[in-house]
Amino acid sequence: MIAAALSRTLRHPTLILPALAVSLCIAQAPQDRKVAIGGYRLHLSEAGSGAPAVVFESGLGEELATWKDVQPAVARFARTVSYDRAGIGQSEPASQPRTISAMAADLHSLLQAAKIPPPYVLVGHSLGGTIVQVFAHSYPTDVAGLVLVDPEDGRLLERLRSHMTADEWAARQKALDEAMPKMPAPVQAEMNALMESGQTSDEAPLPDVPVILLTGTKKNPEFPGNPLEQDLKLELHNALVATIPGGKHVLAPNSRHYIQNDAPQLVIDAIHDIVTRWTSKAGPVPPKS
Repeated sequence: MIAAALSRTLRHPTLILPALAVSLCIAQAPQDRKVAIGGYRLHLSEAGSGAPAVVFESGLGEELATWKDVQPAVARFARTVSYDRAGIGQSEPASQPRTISAMAADLHSLLQAAKIPPPYVLVGHSLGGTIVQVFAHSYPTDVAGLVLVDPEDGRLLERLRSHMTADEWAARQKALDEAMPKMPAPVQAEMNALMESGQTSDEAPLPDVPVILLTGTKKNPEFPGNPLEQDLKLELHNALVATIPGGKHVLAPNSRHYIQNDAPQLVIDAIHDIVTRWTSKAGPVPPKS
């Protein structure tokens, strides 16, 4: 999953936000703004209306445009919020070191400063899936539900290494080592934070809210270790869902890591499911586009 994120960042070093705006206006023109938190400003984009708000957390080094195939559709039945983390996209760099906990705290501060009231349906891809779990541990009463889109697990690389031969691991590391120096400093900082994150499930249990986890199961035999990585990732995802009472696991056979782009309807359906469950308790169920 880390390799997929690095590969995508290399292919698309700059994601053009005007193009994002064009795609979003099919449903509703997004409202973009900069919001100050802790001495720096984060770029935020909103569309739609209603409660609970659906908050998107992107993967390693990804700008908010990664949600271009999902956010417009979700904005038809919910208020949506996407943003660039500190140092990514149009957001200013952070003044403190990057850790998973710091990123989760940034998100909480951003939502408060932007006056977007809880509860939130948190949608996190890859590294973002780790961040929203830490957010849920830290601010459980603010969470209405979680959609984990191929979330990262800090244990995956060590498990992968233990299953690979020395030559296989060296080939993989060579590919990653060639990519890392080309990454901007904020992306490298996020990578280091992920490597140090360990197992998020060691934290307190997730709040008693609906959780849907999506796993990309398509394999890429061309990248060293990827088929094995996919198998080990699935094992970790199965173990995570087993710890969540009522947790739902959805497999995406036509997607590897970027399910929001390869199979966006799966993500949209998962979000609609959780929003519907919350609104059915509080009022009318939103129609699905």
